[in-house]
Amino acid sequence: MHQKEFVAKDGLAYTITINVSGEEITVSQGTESLGVIDLKRVINPRGSNYYLVTVLDLEKCKRIGLGEASLRYHREVFRLPLTANGDVREGRRSNESQLTRDGIIFIQKMRAKQVVEAEDFHDAFSEDE
Repeated sequence: MHQKEFVAKDGLAYTITINVSGEEITVSQGTESLGVIDLKRVINPRGSNYYLVTVLDLEKCKRIGLGEASLRYHREVFRLPLTANGDVREGRRSNESQLTRDGIIFIQKMRAKQVVEAEDFHDAFSEDE
């Protein structure tokens, strides 16, 4: 398990925890779990390994820098690219198969900052969505 304290834009300290496999990032404050990002490790036979973001569930801690800090920490620990395509769920229990508008915008911003790499997916997160 990998763990890091992070002071968010709201001035409060949060804990970012990544499990050993790198497939779950949790954000908490004290004993309260505030959000999770699920990822799937993809091992490509051509040698390009990466993690695919499958769930973004950070509703309780949006817009204070925790999502970006979590993804940057993941890249720092595992040293593999992160990607996201059009099939990211907005929450673990969600019946929806697609991200909300906030999630789409978040992934676009992370791509612009080169935290998340673009999937060769015909612009899965275009401005028209």
